[in-house]
Amino acid sequence: MDIETVSLTKAYPLKTALHGVSVQLKGGSIHALVGENGAGKSTLANMLAGSLAPTAGSILLDGKEQAFTSAADALAQGIVLVRQRPLLSESLSAWENIILKTGSDSKASFFLRPPSRELLRLKDFWCPQLQLKTKVRDLGGNMRFYISLIGSLMRKPSCLILDEPSAFLSVEERKALYVKLREYADSGMNVIVITHSYSEAVTYPDTISLLKDGELVRQFKSREAYKEYCQNNSGIQGTAQDESLSAHAPNFPAPGESRPCLRLSGASVKSRNKPALLNATIEFCYGEITAVTGVKEAAMETLEDFLTGLEGGKENGSLLFTDRQGRSTEEKLSKRRLSASFIRQHGGAIVPSDKNYRASNPALTVLQMLSVYEKNERDKEKLARSLVDEAGITIELSEKCSALSGGMLQRLILARELSTNPDFLILCNPMHGLDIASQGRLCRKLETLASQGKAILLLGAEDFPLSRCSRVYGLEGGMTSLIFSRESQGAA
Repeated sequence: MDIETVSLTKAYPLKTALHGVSVQLKGGSIHALVGENGAGKSTLANMLAGSLAPTAGSILLDGKEQAFTSAADALAQGIVLVRQRPLLSESLSAWENIILKTGSDSKASFFLRPPSRELLRLKDFWCPQLQLKTKVRDLGGNMRFYISLIGSLMRKPSCLILDEPSAFLSVEERKALYVKLREYADSGMNVIVITHSYSEAVTYPDTISLLKDGELVRQFKSREAYKEYCQNNSGIQGTAQDESLSAHAPNFPAPGESRPCLRLSGASVKSRNKPALLNATIEFCYGEITAVTGVKEAAMETLEDFLTGLEGGKENGSLLFTDRQGRSTEEKLSKRRLSASFIRQHGGAIVPSDKNYRASNPALTVLQMLSVYEKNERDKEKLARSLVDEAGITIELSEKCSALSGGMLQRLILARELSTNPDFLILCNPMHGLDIASQGRLCRKLETLASQGKAILLLGAEDFPLSRCSRVYGLEGGMTSLIFSRESQGAA
């Protein structure tokens, strides 16, 4: 199915969300909609899926104009939208939610039927680890996404629209998702993906449409053309992998002058349901940015759980922490595990990789999420408003966090953590969910914080220019290795 929009416009009394957008989305390909928060990506997707009616303009399917008055109209034409936060029943199982999404007419008996062959085939293809009998309330964001995706594909659409599909996925899950989307596109499906990720946009889609302030900036016919445009118009020149590790980074201490903040030696963590951390030795210092790169299967999740104090297991090794005043605390991990309270009490800030359920919760209001560290009730609203303004986001404090896009939530959580004026930061996948402009701003912000003497540790550095780091560790097979050190380079 080929889709074309002609001067598509969506106007509200106080704002025009989309203004005269004309794009061509060819069947048998993957197309990315990119742009900053509020650029109009979701508005365009919702109009294509029939959830919003355009104020002006038209939508053509295979050259024929269509007028959708509901999502059911678009679905009848073969267009389905998988939302970033799908509406699922918490008390029902994954299988029952999938059946509900198929629009089954036999309401009285569908709970009694076993999963169909088609459902099992889709589950095995997209997410073999999904347990169909598990209640949704016990599942994470990644499993909820696959439930919605499988339910949507049960309807056999000709056009699949995905709104920020990687928001809840690990790096490995994201790669696997696009490999499978490519198979669907090669079979003739029109796949449209809304994404903030620069690395996704220059790696996977065939064509890219860049929107800004509700207008189409440009439609790129190749990833290479989009990458060249971004390099000429963005604060970030390519991805982290594109940058030389030996490139000069300004304002870092001279080799040998930095003071360690935290030194982890020979750490091992055995978890019940995650890969084991076998031998991790990591040091990050005040006045520096340190990164650890690796994949989920290499025990990156286990390392995050351990270093952020959110989950543990059977632990061994030692940890030496030194505060800004030079006072040191050394612990044997077999006797005392690192905790989130220890980190925060000693001047640390944490941004976990799961922004939706660890750093926040969709059921919280924006006010509740932002003011969690403010003890004075009278000052909570003032703080929250200042953080919303600082992040450059338009939203009411009374709205739920579920109303925030992944990029908006990421920016607000970062603003909240930085508002505590921490001495050191542990940031897990900090660039994930941010558009290119926001990534550039965060990059410069972290450099500024490091120049002010703060210690910064990045666990997962996708899209972060590693040339800004003083140390880069690799995590593989549960073991770390120092793959770059500015200090050793300086000594050489």
